Amino acid sequence: MPEYWIGDAEGRVLGPVSLDVVQDLVNTGRLMEITRVSRDGRNWGSPASFPEVMTLLLNAPAPDALLQSERQEAARVREQLRAMMGRPPHEIFRLDRNASVDAYRNAFFKLVKRFYPDRVRAQAHADLRKAYADAFQFLSRLMVHIEKELAAGGPVSPLPMVRAVPAPPMDDEPLTPVPAPPPQTARPLTVVPRSLTPLPRQSPLSPPAHEGRFSYQPHEFVGFERREDRVEVTIRVTARNSRMFTDHPLANLKTDGFFLACAKSLPLGTLVDVIFRFDEEKREVRSRGRVILENTGGDPTRPSGFGVRFITLVDQDRRFMQQFVERTGVP
Repeated sequence: MPEYWIGDAEGRVLGPVSLDVVQDLVNTGRLMEITRVSRDGRNWGSPASFPEVMTLLLNAPAPDALLQSERQEAARVREQLRAMMGRPPHEIFRLDRNASVDAYRNAFFKLVKRFYPDRVRAQAHADLRKAYADAFQFLSRLMVHIEKELAAGGPVSPLPMVRAVPAPPMDDEPLTPVPAPPPQTARPLTVVPRSLTPLPRQSPLSPPAHEGRFSYQPHEFVGFERREDRVEVTIRVTARNSRMFTDHPLANLKTDGFFLACAKSLPLGTLVDVIFRFDEEKREVRSRGRVILENTGGDPTRPSGFGVRFITLVDQDRRFMQQFVERTGVP
């Protein structure tokens, strides 16, 4: 399938992605302005030079139609969530009643991916953003509940009800006002590459031994927590995944950043509070950064994830991270 690199007026780059991914981003309002396009990440042209991309932009839904579509999608998500509440977990994840914890984890990651709050554009209808957040929180609590019950050796029971999901609004109910996005206190950091090298191919990480009774393995899950104006990302760092500081040509420690290969991708410009927890060293490093590179996984042979450029990183922590990378033997 053909690949594309997409650039905007601020020099930010998304890619490589398939045309289907670009279409989904345009149709959902998450990609509203494209100033340049490339098929190899090095040679760029205007959108008009790529008729297949230009057609998507010309057929983008009008703002009013997009809000109405998002409101309808919110009603569908709420209906799905109501249907899941109170049901046995193995039915929700379509598993055997005696399924293992690994089977539950695999099913959880596939299902929860559909409801990541960051899949919704910042200006989306408030009902849709709330519905995605509720579904994501429910499935996350359910997975923790499942792990605890399996660890205790008992059968997996439904998650206790916390609160009811609100019923969908009537057709004649006025739309919930859509609040304006919060003002940015600083211009997002951007990358304007003169020659963008395609992402290197990587062999998949081998699953490490499970550590901790209710912790997710580093290659499977990274902790994300939405704040008012930013996302908090918690990363367990081991010798196994320390390549996040070296492998990507645009986001690495030498350029004051890192690339996190994971199933989740954060939108370009997202303000991120990062907490690195170094297992072997028993040390925690905190920093703040912005997402400067996003790969949504259009090419399955290349890692999906996102690249972050540090805004704040004290010299002592930077030296520690450099020394850690050297000790792990990563080039």
